[in-house]
Amino acid sequence: MAGKHFARRSKKFVVAGLAVSTGAVAVAGMAAAAWMSTGTGTATVKASTSKASTITAVAGTSADDLYPGATKATKVTIDNPNPYPVVVTSISAGSSALTNGTCAAATVTIDAISNASGIAQVGGSTVKIAAGGSGAYSLVTHMTANADNACQGQTFALAMSASLQSNA
Repeated sequence: MAGKHFARRSKKFVVAGLAVSTGAVAVAGMAAAAWMSTGTGTATVKASTSKASTITAVAGTSADDLYPGATKATKVTIDNPNPYPVVVTSISAGSSALTNGTCAAATVTIDAISNASGIAQVGGSTVKIAAGGSGAYSLVTHMTANADNACQGQTFALAMSASLQSNA
């Protein structure tokens, strides 16, 4: 009798197991029958606008020892106010304006420099200016051979421009 009792229990478990399995298949069938759809549309983004850099003379490095016919070096910094790294590809020539009423325009000049890959900064270790950073550049400065005597001790402002390109 013990064997028959066991057999009845086994049949109950098999029937219960089949019921659970059938229920699971039915639930899976309902999930597969759920409605499906697709979506379309667009996202919009906007590119930023580059910010202009500033060229500034490095204090204490100006060519303050110029004299008629002299060629000297001076340093400038160029800042990068943009949120991405840049390289300076060119710095224009610069020329002095009429100074002190008698020191003629173009008495002092700065040579232009350019390099499509980027101009090396002072020290030559890098061409890249980090986002929000600045770089220092050495420029060649000249005073004409026939500079007027009134040019002695004068400070000359030389307007220049620089071209920068992103280097992200």
